[in-house]
Amino acid sequence: MDYIQQLNLGTTAELMLTILAVFVLTQAVKQTKIPNQYMPWLSMAVGILVGLLSVLVTADHNYLSGAVMGLLVGGFTSGLFDGFKGFQIKEGDKK
Repeated sequence: MDYIQQLNLGTTAELMLTILAVFVLTQAVKQTKIPNQYMPWLSMAVGILVGLLSVLVTADHNYLSGAVMGLLVGGFTSGLFDGFKGFQIKEGDKK
């Protein structure tokens, strides 16, 4: 989540609201019969909606930043970015 704060996409309150809501909603959707292959996309879509909602709740006016923050939180929540760690070159693997 440091990426979101470094990019200054939202306040701490917006970030906490978004993380909590996206996590809870994503876990609720996992209980349905939706295939797991769609979960990252669904999580990011929920993140965008919740990010926009958090901007409204905190009376902020930066909707684009809220949507991007929600997209990133949705990606982090679904573990999408953890999958990219396998593609990173480790220091010992360089030749």
